[in-house]
Amino acid sequence: MQHGFQTHSKAYHFFKNLYEYDQKPALLITKHKLDAETGRHLPKNQKVFRHYNYETAETSYFYRTNEQLVGQAQKPFYDKKHFRLGTRSLNPLSLLKLANKHAKKELYSFKKPQQHLSHDFQEFLITRLLFLCSKAEFLHTPLEQDHVLKENGNCDQLPYTHFQTKPVLHFQFLPENATVVRTFIAHLDQYSQEFDMEESQDFYAYPVIHDQKHETITKLGGLCGCEIRARNQYLNN
Repeated sequence: MQHGFQTHSKAYHFFKNLYEYDQKPALLITKHKLDAETGRHLPKNQKVFRHYNYETAETSYFYRTNEQLVGQAQKPFYDKKHFRLGTRSLNPLSLLKLANKHAKKELYSFKKPQQHLSHDFQEFLITRLLFLCSKAEFLHTPLEQDHVLKENGNCDQLPYTHFQTKPVLHFQFLPENATVVRTFIAHLDQYSQEFDMEESQDFYAYPVIHDQKHETITKLGGLCGCEIRARNQYLNN
């Protein structure tokens, strides 16, 4: 096995490692566990497995002994990066052309684009992963709010007041593409800088009408007083 699990290791005991063992037939008579060949009672903690033959409609039982570990799975690769996308400048229309909604489930399956798209960092990232993956599904796709409040009769044009949820993107890759995918992820910082993006460090979101005022006060060396409120607003959003 090439992949393993770090969490819930007991639940994935059989799948995580490779074992060899002796398999012998068993009998279940009421609550008694017997060796089918010798007729001797098996220990109370002995695990007995059931096998049903669909062709003969018969059920047989067996148990395993002398279990030995002969192979251990590799530890899974895990990496994490955070980028804050400039939502006011993103254009998802080209990506929507690649999506097909599932007939029964609330998810969208994506097909590979005919060419690389790089209008913004979101297009670049998603289309590159689509070319590398074998299957792509998007869950919890943002839905427009049924009713959006307007301040003084004007739209605020903010994404978190117009949409309900944040998307979850699932990409599945073939084992032979693992090296290429890991190399791509390792260079994400470099790619993001080409789109004037940086890995998120400061988590603040200032109101649109307040951005210019805050920037002016900061350049003059003063404190605006909205830092705590802006951070709370970002976390709430």
